[in-house]
Amino acid sequence: MKNFTKLLSFLLVTAFVFNGCRNPAYEVNVLFDAQVITYKAGLQLTDANGGTLPGNIDVTVTGTDAGSIYDFSGTKKIYAPNGVITLGVHPKEIPTASKTLSFNVIVKIPGYEEKNIPMTIAVNQFSQEIKGITMVKTAVPTPYTSVVVKDFPLGTGGATTTISSFSTPSTAGVPQTTSIAIPAGTTFRDANGTLLTGGALTAQAINFDAGDPELVSLFPGGDLSAPNVIGKDGTVGEAFFSPAGFTDITMYVGGVEVKKFSTPINVSIQVDPTFKLDGSTTPVKAGDVLSVYSYQVSTGQFKYETEVAAIVDGGGKLAIPFTTDHLTKFIVGQVFSKKACKIVQVTFIAPWLGANSTVVSIEILTLDGTKRLDYTKSQVLFDGTKVDFKNLPPFAVSYIVRQGTTAIAAGNITNPCDGTALSVTLPNPATPVDLVTLLLNVKCPQGQITVPRFDLYYKAVGTPDSQYTLLGTVINGSIKTTLLKVGTSYDFRAYWGNTIKTVGNRPITTADMSTTVGENDFLGTKSPQYNKSLLIEACKGI
Repeated sequence: MKNFTKLLSFLLVTAFVFNGCRNPAYEVNVLFDAQVITYKAGLQLTDANGGTLPGNIDVTVTGTDAGSIYDFSGTKKIYAPNGVITLGVHPKEIPTASKTLSFNVIVKIPGYEEKNIPMTIAVNQFSQEIKGITMVKTAVPTPYTSVVVKDFPLGTGGATTTISSFSTPSTAGVPQTTSIAIPAGTTFRDANGTLLTGGALTAQAINFDAGDPELVSLFPGGDLSAPNVIGKDGTVGEAFFSPAGFTDITMYVGGVEVKKFSTPINVSIQVDPTFKLDGSTTPVKAGDVLSVYSYQVSTGQFKYETEVAAIVDGGGKLAIPFTTDHLTKFIVGQVFSKKACKIVQVTFIAPWLGANSTVVSIEILTLDGTKRLDYTKSQVLFDGTKVDFKNLPPFAVSYIVRQGTTAIAAGNITNPCDGTALSVTLPNPATPVDLVTLLLNVKCPQGQITVPRFDLYYKAVGTPDSQYTLLGTVINGSIKTTLLKVGTSYDFRAYWGNTIKTVGNRPITTADMSTTVGENDFLGTKSPQYNKSLLIEACKGI
């Protein structure tokens, strides 16, 4: 595709065509080059309070194989329109049987906690997955977090003059608290070790509900499984976290972030009362020993700090008290090494799909079903699709596959660490589904061009934008799906780079909605002559 840029310009302005009746060209302005990028990975950022994320989302890629990762539009700049991040691998640097690509996605939004998300792409990992990441505002409580911000005066030399104490509030959503006490005479230093002086110390803590199912997407890295963990023995490797408590503590002097103290401060994190130690059938109790780990977002690394026996604090709740000379995120609970674990590959069997796709969510839970351990919000499946379950713990788990809110498959994985392959059969739907095909081809004088790939989202007409769900990936101009119903109208949305195109109230009038568009065909209602000129220019040199 020699003149891809001009063809792209045409398609971004004109149409992804849904052919129904007389005027089939409905305008969805998106295009990706299927001949350039075939390996992909997706992230969906959402605001923890359900609000709209701001447009100034800064996304960068770091790590070992960062040079191989591009925006799916083919640029090195990574975009996140509406919080949707779609990444692709350079065609000359794709993974091999002996080389899995590893990289980190850094997400910064003013007023929100920074995220450092480790990702991998393995050979033949073509499964289409959208990973959900929940963004939390640093000074605004959410249903899953409580927040405290407090100022303390500093004396001569930038030292506290009295014991300075503060706690996160106990709320309906987060009844547990984190309490911090700073000894009198404590001074503060930045990341370079420079003494900080100023009129006041601003201290802040965000406490997370460790028992909420959303903890998985709120946890550092977006998974309870992490590749960069310094364990109790001092070695670095992959580990799985089972959190009983989780907090983020930050402090500033004169607008400069505090990283170290002259005197250790006291921290006490109340634990989730429903938390169970591995192998136990009863909740945690006083005397049970839990580990304390810290996390640095800049490096994406967890580090073992200490082990502490749970106590009953002054408020009558179980808590883990400890001291620290540095500020960061702290996690209390159990941590399990995964250094010897292999990845479980799951094959989904659904012959009723034919050549069509469907989208499911996949939830991993404890065997008793009381705690979520991993969650994939949107997974595109064909008959025979293979999906790597990469974030499993080294103990037995259960899984539930859902379409919408309906569970369509469930089972247990007895030993997730041994890498034994698994097959999951998706049963024939109880209610017959329509097998709908959407297809667009572009016709130039020199010949016909097939539209390359992009992700397409949809929702029912009249529902809020938060209901947009992945329909699937349009490949070679075509998507075959079971999720659309003939006779129903939908809103469609697609992304390319920083461009968002929304097409509202489009009816699905027949199961086969495919067409070819050329310069003498219908080219939209808004600017057909301009669209025609773009098509003619785009076809030159093809």
